[in-house]
Amino acid sequence: MVGKSTKAESGMHSTDYTMDSDALVWWTTPVVLRRFKGVAAVNSELKSLILDRASSDKNIQKSNQGGWHSGEDLLTWGGPAIAQLQAWIVTAFKDLTEVTSDGQVYTGKIELNAWANLNRRGDYNTIHTHPACVWSGVYYVDVGEPPSAEHPKSGAIEFLDPRAGAEMVAIPGLPFGEAKSINPETGQLIVFPSWLKHMVHPYWGEGDRITIAFNIRIRPEL
Repeated sequence: MVGKSTKAESGMHSTDYTMDSDALVWWTTPVVLRRFKGVAAVNSELKSLILDRASSDKNIQKSNQGGWHSGEDLLTWGGPAIAQLQAWIVTAFKDLTEVTSDGQVYTGKIELNAWANLNRRGDYNTIHTHPACVWSGVYYVDVGEPPSAEHPKSGAIEFLDPRAGAEMVAIPGLPFGEAKSINPETGQLIVFPSWLKHMVHPYWGEGDRITIAFNIRIRPEL
């Protein structure tokens, strides 16, 4: 019977771990969910900024099907809320780096870019990745109406199993190849590896659903 995880053995990465004496679990993929204090004031300011931009700026078409996608310069818009969001993203990056690199601290430069997404009823995002980046994520300014019994995945973000051919292994109790989805909450930050394929299910609520997506790139010091 599989027991609790133990400390990584010598030569194994921190995202690999041993379970009992003869079972190894490899290829784990970190997906971080984080909540913050004081989000109400930040979200109010972010919502106002985004709705104002959406009323005047053109939509950029990427993975979004319907809705409005801003330019990727959101972090330059200015204001306390933007500054606070950037600080939250940087803190999450530092924590992720320490956890996934056996306690090492990254000392090089990082580059951030972010953009707003405004979705209304029926809008969604197709399966995609974020090339040439290290970490990507989403901050939920306002998730709108919660999922319903009729639409339990309304607005959910879904991640695909990154292992090629994993769906070919049908072992009872170990659903390899199945997607994992999260029904996010307002004020929540989700961070994941940029190469991890993901999508957003159609939003079936009324009113605005507002999110901010972002990328993190690293630039090592020479």
